[in-house]
Amino acid sequence: MKRIFILPLLLLFIVVSVSAQKTQLKGIVIDSITQETIPFATIAIYNKIKLVDGVSADENGKFQLNTSKVFTHLEVSFIGYETLRLMLSETENINEIIIALKLDITSLEEVIIKGKRTTTQLKIDRKIINLESDIQQSGVNALEAFDQIPEVQTDIGAGTVSLRGSDNVRVLINGKPSSFSATELLQQISASSIDHVEIITSPSAKHRADGISGIINLILKKERNSGFNLGLNTSIGTRRHSLGINGNYNNSSINFRVSASKSSNKETNNQTIHRQFSNGNTESVFTPYEFDGSIYKIASGLDFYIKDKHEFSFGFDYTDDSHNYENKSTYFNVSGRDNYDYLRENSHFHYVTIFNANYRLKFDNVQHFLEFDYNLNSSNNNYPIMDYEDGTFLFNQFLTEDFVLQSLALDYIFPINDKLIIESGISRNTQTLESQNLFSPVNDATTRNQFEYDESLLGLYGLCKFSLGEINLQAGLRYEYFKSNSESRTNNFKTLQEFSNLFPSVHLSYPINDTNTINLGYSKRVSRPNFHHINAFQIVNPLYVWEFNPNITPEISDNIEFTYQKSIKGFNLGITSFYRHRKNVILWTEFSENNLQVFRYENSGTFNSYGVETTVRYKLASFWNSRLSANYYFTKINQSSAVTWDRTYSSSIQFKNTFDISENLTADMTYLYTPKRQSTFNYVDVRNRLDFAISGRFLKNKLTANFRIVDIFNNNVLNRTSKTSNLTQNTNWDIQSQTLNYLFTIKYKLFKNKERTRSRKNRKYNDTPID
Repeated sequence: MKRIFILPLLLLFIVVSVSAQKTQLKGIVIDSITQETIPFATIAIYNKIKLVDGVSADENGKFQLNTSKVFTHLEVSFIGYETLRLMLSETENINEIIIALKLDITSLEEVIIKGKRTTTQLKIDRKIINLESDIQQSGVNALEAFDQIPEVQTDIGAGTVSLRGSDNVRVLINGKPSSFSATELLQQISASSIDHVEIITSPSAKHRADGISGIINLILKKERNSGFNLGLNTSIGTRRHSLGINGNYNNSSINFRVSASKSSNKETNNQTIHRQFSNGNTESVFTPYEFDGSIYKIASGLDFYIKDKHEFSFGFDYTDDSHNYENKSTYFNVSGRDNYDYLRENSHFHYVTIFNANYRLKFDNVQHFLEFDYNLNSSNNNYPIMDYEDGTFLFNQFLTEDFVLQSLALDYIFPINDKLIIESGISRNTQTLESQNLFSPVNDATTRNQFEYDESLLGLYGLCKFSLGEINLQAGLRYEYFKSNSESRTNNFKTLQEFSNLFPSVHLSYPINDTNTINLGYSKRVSRPNFHHINAFQIVNPLYVWEFNPNITPEISDNIEFTYQKSIKGFNLGITSFYRHRKNVILWTEFSENNLQVFRYENSGTFNSYGVETTVRYKLASFWNSRLSANYYFTKINQSSAVTWDRTYSSSIQFKNTFDISENLTADMTYLYTPKRQSTFNYVDVRNRLDFAISGRFLKNKLTANFRIVDIFNNNVLNRTSKTSNLTQNTNWDIQSQTLNYLFTIKYKLFKNKERTRSRKNRKYNDTPID
């Protein structure tokens, strides 16, 4: 009988032992409010008070652990969140654990201001940059903020924003395009209104395929705190000031949010130009740009949450961006005539209205949903101009541009199991432009030029995300059908363009071990002709003329990039290399004619680009964090049209140091060095600058004050030399926002609830394109 009794006990012991050896935990870590996944959270396994095992979540917030240890509970933690304790006895299915972390309000406020929160997150197909982690970003607009992001290159003088040495980049706001140029759009947006920036240099098939060098997507903040919350912010600096208010009311089923701001700027940008023509003629111009403008913005939104499954959101934004330029130029050393003055009085009036409607149906799995989105962007733009020479009126121009951009999108995300997710979507985007240009010479009849443009883009995509052991793979295919019509009623020409293309993308991520990760990505991109290329009636100035080209055809590029990242305590190393092959390149070309520069777009052969980006972060001491970033980009050009240089290059080095002076005081010293940069028709000399910022928290963290000095030594002046077959031009430009200036910023929380409730998930514009 004893043997009979002992045998079942022995078998039970063996079964328990085998089970213990094979205990498997699987799950995902998410934010309890937004339900966004939290990458790299720590999952610690405890047996009562003893730590027995653990693992980190991957970049998608997923984790898996096989353990033979006996344990009683899990503790899940991530910086800025409260640690969650999950008892094993309370877990229904250990293979489908959903862990929702709550924000630690006190901790989060502290790490944001002190800059301890990770400024950059690396995901399988993009980088996410948290601007609030950098106190140098306080009080500036988005364009100035980009100066502090090593991955982005800005040229305010040329009006361009670049990625990896190319200004063929797509800039989006909440995943949506704008009719404005990148620089003008970014100048309208305060950095304090940005939640984070996505740098997408190898976009997946989810995203629209235009933007050869990639996508910069700015995700704006949406207040979702429970109860009533209200905050004020103001800044004053060198010839500029701003004032803003933002808040929300949330009772968990309805959330209402509103913000309003005004910013004003008066600045003088002094430019000196020396021109030497091949026929021996010379011309020099001192041309200060006097800028005086104000931007008024108001935004509101209403969110509804029904039974944790239905989410409705409506948003409305209005911007009045009006500014004046006075450009009084003095011409000297002019061949064949005396010195003279030339005055241009120029105004810009931009009125932009944006409406967005969004519906999301959520299923039982947090990653399973269906979403519909509609966006309307309407802008009315007026440009009155008057020109005088030596006080004598010459002519006036009046240009109007009315844009309407609309987008419709339907996206479906379906997780088949914990290793496989299928995504698909369809979108339709339209853009219309009506433009008139009136030209009235002093002693002649008025000329009326009218231009109309209509564009539509249909997109379909399918994407598959799956895991093979430790390897995460993402593969997709996108189809786009593009059609555009344009008509110039003045010179009676019409264009019709239709293109149909497939765009594959593949991304791979492999964690070699706990400290080393590699990513590999491939994507195909396109740059199509648009209204900028074919509109014959655009504003010019006395120094150059514009030639339109209605015969532009699409440019195609193939992009490959490789990233290696190493992370250990107090140290992080990231290295990215890329290769980009561009065919039938759409190039901004320059030449001169009749003592004038002439610009036009042309298809210009093939470009082969290579580059490397490196970032090293190191905690030198408990109070001292340091980051060194460097990049180098090179392009070899095999052109069909003449260029001055068939090898172009650019690079930059940034050295950032953050110091925790005390519990409530943080300082930042950032040095930026930009070596000589060469493009197809010009080069820019070496530039460098040193910026300083200090931030403090007062009144129980309700008041935050920042002081910033840009370009302490006042030597960050742009010096550009342009060369074409018969013109050499040197431009020296002192741009006020880039040289010595000061900025003081204050943020004050009038009301703030400390409790948070679940509310609407932010649309992941980086995951499902609705632009």
